[in-house]
Amino acid sequence: MSPSGRTLYEVLGLLPGASAAEIKSAYRKAARQTHPDHGGDSERFDRVAGAYRVLSDPVRKAAYDRQLGSAGSAPARSSAARTGRAAGEAAAPGAAAGRTAAADLDLPPVFVPDFSPQNPPLIPLTMAGQQIHGAPRRPGFFSRLGSTGSRFDAENLTIALLDRELLDEYPAARLVNGLHIPDAGPRGGNLDVGHVLLGGYRMAVLGSLMAAPGNYRWDGRHLLHRGREVSTLRLADTVRTMQARFPTCNVAGWLVLHSPNGNPFEPIIDYPPTLSRSAPATLHTANPGGLVRELRRFFAEGPTPNTVQLPVLGPLIDASAR
Repeated sequence: MSPSGRTLYEVLGLLPGASAAEIKSAYRKAARQTHPDHGGDSERFDRVAGAYRVLSDPVRKAAYDRQLGSAGSAPARSSAARTGRAAGEAAAPGAAAGRTAAADLDLPPVFVPDFSPQNPPLIPLTMAGQQIHGAPRRPGFFSRLGSTGSRFDAENLTIALLDRELLDEYPAARLVNGLHIPDAGPRGGNLDVGHVLLGGYRMAVLGSLMAAPGNYRWDGRHLLHRGREVSTLRLADTVRTMQARFPTCNVAGWLVLHSPNGNPFEPIIDYPPTLSRSAPATLHTANPGGLVRELRRFFAEGPTPNTVQLPVLGPLIDASAR
């Protein structure tokens, strides 16, 4: 029984014997209704999360069902409960329509496909549970003083930024670094990818560079600095390759420019008046101060952002180990 005296099924508005899909769906609804950031109560939200932790685990659920069965059958539920509403909680009119997927970023991860002792996960659980995989690839001796060396430093800064500002509040996000993809891209050859951030059914491909002082100009395809084009690290090729290899994902790319002085809002990136920054795009540029905000919006607008796709995560981790 929960501290409120209700069964864990009743906390989620379910009947005993509910399927894994019904438990998952009911948890999402109850978590949104009770989350403190959306007018809910933290104590009720904790009860909902605690119920889901037990009922989503096949072993713990079986033990709980045996305990519940020994205490007698549960009373019949109301029609409100049968629709997935937590007991005694009526949804406010229009509440569901007013919610956005942003509330889902801080929900516990849901692994797809689901697994059990009889159906083991596609990759080891210790690996699936990690949020950060791989590391930047170290440059060769003769390139350490050039652009490759600055790229290595910038990639470490990007990892630290995402670890500090995004991953804690987005438990389902998985950051894979230092990927090497052979025989890839429309022009062939190899692709070295700084970072891939996977969350739900969206994927952000990230390239990192240290930025020389001064303003930059981005027209949607070319990045210019003092009239000279700056390398975009073949991000457009990488986005196309990832989209083709992982069709279940919506893939977009970001080139992250880090200022040597550590100011997250430098460099300044100018955009021509004809470029709509609100229109959908597959390639973007950002300084560290804008990157996390843009990524948070990108993943929050996707479907079920708290999903971890194991068939996608596995190959990404493999690519980082090459």
